[in-house]
Parts: sequence; structure tokens; C-alpha cells
Amino acid sequence: MDYQHHLLSDYDVYFLATSLDAWQPLALFHQDQLLSTTITLEQISAHNFECALFVGFKENEFTRQLVAHIPSFCLTDTYPRDDLPDILFRGIMTHRSTSLRKDILLLGACYNSDIFFKNRKPEEFVLCVARIHRDKNQQELVCDYKERIFAKYGLPLSLVGGVDDLDYFGQVRKYIDQVSVFSTIDPEKPLANTAWKRSEQIADLCNRARVFVMASPKESFCIALIEAMACGTTCVIDGNYPGFDESDIGPNVYGNCNGKRGLILDSLDEALSRDIRIDGSAWAKKFSLNETRKALLTFISERL
Repeated sequence: MDYQHHLLSDYDVYFLATSLDAWQPLALFHQDQLLSTTITLEQISAHNFECALFVGFKENEFTRQLVAHIPSFCLTDTYPRDDLPDILFRGIMTHRSTSLRKDILLLGACYNSDIFFKNRKPEEFVLCVARIHRDKNQQELVCDYKERIFAKYGLPLSLVGGVDDLDYFGQVRKYIDQVSVFSTIDPEKPLANTAWKRSEQIADLCNRARVFVMASPKESFCIALIEAMACGTTCVIDGNYPGFDESDIGPNVYGNCNGKRGLILDSLDEALSRDIRIDGSAWAKKFSLNETRKALLTFISERL
């Protein structure tokens, strides 16, 4: 439904679900209706689709036949890559690429500007929105947060997001005291979906946060960061963000964007002690859904 109403709104969108590993067809949907769970190439061809958009790709007999019958595009985080035979596609959409060609569209993740926009409110806390996983490095953020940040500035840390690594959550959990460090996760039911919050709720939190902090040593793009920036929230990072040009994102964040340099609490402490305030909302607008939709639909239509 999101593809239908937002990114691909010029088209009548069908969604083909495939198995994660084998990339064999599992089910075909139209709007919110399940059409079939027995998918054949003949059945797909009968719809006379104008094009196919692969979100990721694995080459096998089915996918080869599909791209041979339907003009196809592929969305991938990185290009070029050995497992992506781009000769099959009319165009590639990617976060980052070392190859500049007319059939490649550099396309970051996008946010909904109808939800994420500046509506600043009293700043009550430091916010981190991310799944709890060792890749997100929350343990480094929380382990000395009470002593270094909360005691000094009186700003609690709010961890928003669910558990994606149960063992790692066990390491983070012991620092969640619901005074200096809060979490949306129920410690008795850590895998419950209630830990995840709707976009409207996250936008409200961003507008109430003094700082948005991301502790990851590496992010391919980080949509949560862009959403916070769209709300005018000062963002503190310390890691590698290859989905952005350093000179482009650098002035709109505080900290290192081309590699991890130290502890995330060092950068956060510096930002608060110096009362750093960076409003990146104007810069972030180029990643809004409306701008991404225009670029994507133009790219597809020109290559059909």
C-alpha cells in the first residue's frame, strides 16, 4: 500500500512476495488483496505489466525469466556488486555507487514530510531511534550515560525501537533504569511489537528531543537520522555514513560522518556542553517522499 500511494503512485501496483533465500514466488497481492499463492510466469505475463521493480535481487531461473518478459529495474543499497548482473535491468536505483552512468539513480531512503516536520516543543530528553542490535552500538551509549550525561545535564536517554538481538539486549538492559535511561521495550516481553512506535509517535519524540544521537559505527543511510533532521533536531553521530557525501551531510550534523573516532558519549557531551544547535531540516527536504517520488518516476518513465 505504501508503494501504491506514495512512491509509485503513477502506476497500478502489484506486489510479488518471494522466499528470502531461494527467491521463489510465494504470493501475489494487489492493493491489500491476496490474489494467488500459486504463481507461474504465465500468470504474471497475463497481467501485461509495464515494468517490474526488484527490491534486491537473486539470479535464478525464475528471476531470469521474469526480467526477460518484463522491463525491469532494481533497488539495491550498493552498486556495483558481484551478485547483481545489471545487464538484466533498464536501470539501477542505489544509495551509493562508484559508477556514474545514466542508467543509475542515486536514491537515498526517503521520509514522509507530512509526518516529519518542525514542530518544536520543550526539549525533554536525548533520543535514539534504532533496533537494539550490536550493529547499532547502544551499549556504548548507555553504559556511562547516567554518570556522564544525565548527572550533568539532567536529560534522560530515550531508546525507541524493538529488539533485533536478544543476547545483546541483555547487555543493554541492565542500564535501563527508567530514570536516566528509558526504553520502549517491555523487559518481561522484549520481543513484543509494542516496542516499535508509529511514525507519528516518533515525529513527536523528535520534536521534543534536545538531541538525536546515533551510536552506530556504520550506517548505510539511516532513515531515522533524516527523520530527526527533518524535525529540526540537532543530530550527534560518530561513524561512517557512506550513503552521503561527507561535504554534504557534514555541516548538518555534529560529530564524525566518515568513520568512528572515539566514544559517542564524547561527541554528545561536547554538543551539550557547547550548546550546539544544528537545524538540518532545510537540507533534509531533498530526501522527502515528494522529491524521491519525482526522481524515481521520472527515472522509470524515461527508460520505458
